[in-house]
Amino acid sequence: MATASAVTAWGKPTIKSGASGESGALGTTLEDVGKIKENTTSLELVKGNVNELFGEGHELVDKMELEGTWTLKFTVIKASLDKIAKFFGLSVSTDKLAMKTTIVSEPRSYTVDPLLVGAIGAELPYCYTSITPKFATAEGWTIEFEVTTMEPESESVAPATLYVKKAAAQASSQSTGK
Repeated sequence: MATASAVTAWGKPTIKSGASGESGALGTTLEDVGKIKENTTSLELVKGNVNELFGEGHELVDKMELEGTWTLKFTVIKASLDKIAKFFGLSVSTDKLAMKTTIVSEPRSYTVDPLLVGAIGAELPYCYTSITPKFATAEGWTIEFEVTTMEPESESVAPATLYVKKAAAQASSQSTGK
């Protein structure tokens, strides 16, 4: 069922993440990433490469644009050692975290669920995640995320799916884990 007009997706989305499902499908166990810093969330389509063929005199003969990717950026605030460890697949022992890696090695799924019913949200089933823990005296420890969609292994899975948020009673019938 199509909607006539979308509700503006004002701030305070809920972002959930978890391991990607089989063949790059949306993961079934997604957890809230935590408290997100105000005005740091963005989701945009990054255009793919453009190939152009020119003839003499810089005459455009042919042009082809490749598929792009979606990029989700946000910053988690009030990050604890446990929270930092979880995203890197590490473990905390005796209040210390040995940062043995700074790479998130497994593909992850994300959902960006808007605050308002009728607003547009997004499902990103198969993503590469880049995480940067940072400390600043003005805000303590934060974790900056840059998430990039990848082509799922299964052709039946879209790299991104946009949806209209339903009221709680309607949403319970959906199987997307929101």
